[in-house]
Amino acid sequence: MTIDSPQGQPQTAGLAEQFPGQFPVPSPPRRRGGIVLAALIVGISAFVTGWIPILGLLLGIAGIILGIVALRRPGGKSFGLAGLIGSSLAVVANVLVTAVIVVALVKSGIGTAVLTDAQPVITPCYSFNGPGDYLNNQSAEKTEGCITSLELWGERDADGVIHKTGVGSILGSVLVEPVSVASTDEWAPSGSLDDMVEFLNQSYFPEAGEVTSLKEAVTLDGVDANLTRLISTAENTRTKAFLTVFAPDTYQSADEPVKFFVVSFVIPEDNGEEIIAAAVDSWRWR
Repeated sequence: MTIDSPQGQPQTAGLAEQFPGQFPVPSPPRRRGGIVLAALIVGISAFVTGWIPILGLLLGIAGIILGIVALRRPGGKSFGLAGLIGSSLAVVANVLVTAVIVVALVKSGIGTAVLTDAQPVITPCYSFNGPGDYLNNQSAEKTEGCITSLELWGERDADGVIHKTGVGSILGSVLVEPVSVASTDEWAPSGSLDDMVEFLNQSYFPEAGEVTSLKEAVTLDGVDANLTRLISTAENTRTKAFLTVFAPDTYQSADEPVKFFVVSFVIPEDNGEEIIAAAVDSWRWR
């Protein structure tokens, strides 16, 4: 439709101008940006893979970040919220699954896998896996008394290289010694592991070397224990440490009750940490 202007020039008038309010002009549709779509896609992916350790967690964290950003974008509320919810659920699921796996591995004694060769040690009080190349020559009587003596026999050549011949000199050891209840009652009347460690630090540890870490909390089959590390007085010792623990029950050793155990590690090679980890993770009370 055309109308004449006062100057005689025709001009076009839209219907909306002639009839205001009756013909609203539609707004152009809002387009969802790439971040909004990415938030939804990553959120769905995170939700599907949330049970996979690490992968689900990374996707979940990325989805949460994208979801928050998408919520602030035009037209991104629904997609951003969906991505945020899916990613959050994925993170929660991933943490729970990872925790279950870690607990299961610890209970199964996963630390034994770090030893290339392990030998089971079984006594009436406890069992654990020791290094396979350490000799177990102790008598049945000592085993029945819950004593363990694993020894690395061999020789060092002129270059300091260890040859594990099974004879010669004792180069390393893993020893477990039970302590009578009468002694521990005298040394630490409170029955506290912490007090026992303090007592040993005054009377026993200094004779073995210089203490570098007195108290490191560990557990032996669910029972609180302590790991003390030392620099050995022996020049060729790479790792020296003591595990100390009060057993959950009282046992018999040499016709006297025992409840406290001292596990000592004297390791001449570089696998000391592996040997300690294997003993700790595989330890079971009997």
